[in-house]
Amino acid sequence: MSYMGEVRRTAFSSFGAAASGLLAGGFVTLVRIAKALHRRTVLNRLGDFDDRMLKDIGLTRADLRDAASGPIWQDPTSVLVVRAVERRAGRRQAVRDSLDAMRPQAEPNAATRETAGCH
Repeated sequence: MSYMGEVRRTAFSSFGAAASGLLAGGFVTLVRIAKALHRRTVLNRLGDFDDRMLKDIGLTRADLRDAASGPIWQDPTSVLVVRAVERRAGRRQAVRDSLDAMRPQAEPNAATRETAGCH
């Protein structure tokens, strides 16, 4: 057997794998924290919007306060997205309900009454 085909493990090979895993995990964590901090600056800019502009995108001042109240490393946009989607779904349901209330109830027509009476 040649020495080229052998794989030798040193005493530090598992340490190297663990260290590289920690570095990769640390890098991912740093990237997440940097994104969360950047999104908090965007959240601060949203605070400069007036109430009408916030309403246009489906948010309120209370939504901004709730999103900002989380820990600094937590991404605040998840709170804002959930609130905006819930509010939009509520408006859609209200429109559907009002349209359903405006529709007249269907009365059986004469043909339906005649065939129903024949049985």
